[in-house]
Amino acid sequence: MARSRSSVASLLVVAAVSLTWLFVAPSAFAPSRGRVALRAVDVETEAPAKKAKAAWVGPQKGAWVRILRPESYWFQQRGTVVNVNQKPEIKYPVTVKFDLVNYANVNTNGFALWEVEEADAPGPGEL
Repeated sequence: MARSRSSVASLLVVAAVSLTWLFVAPSAFAPSRGRVALRAVDVETEAPAKKAKAAWVGPQKGAWVRILRPESYWFQQRGTVVNVNQKPEIKYPVTVKFDLVNYANVNTNGFALWEVEEADAPGPGEL
């Protein structure tokens, strides 16, 4: 009987120790994700300084321009600037819209910066 009491007591001690170990170290049985989440507290980060915008090249959008390209259908006529691409690698950055259409029924065309000059807006009744 003394032997059975000591075995029961030792079994209870082992169960108590194992339960204590389970509650104290539950992360030992949790699956590891291999990542640790860290949160920085009270860290002030400054936004990087923005670049200054480059100077505008060419006529403004909506301006009236006269065409200087001799082989153009609209040579020496006026049109409205629709878009000016500011990238230097673009060959014809100025897109101009005209009131008249050419033989292909098109009323817009791209021009180089040196092929257009700013002009006055047409008066009433002239185009």
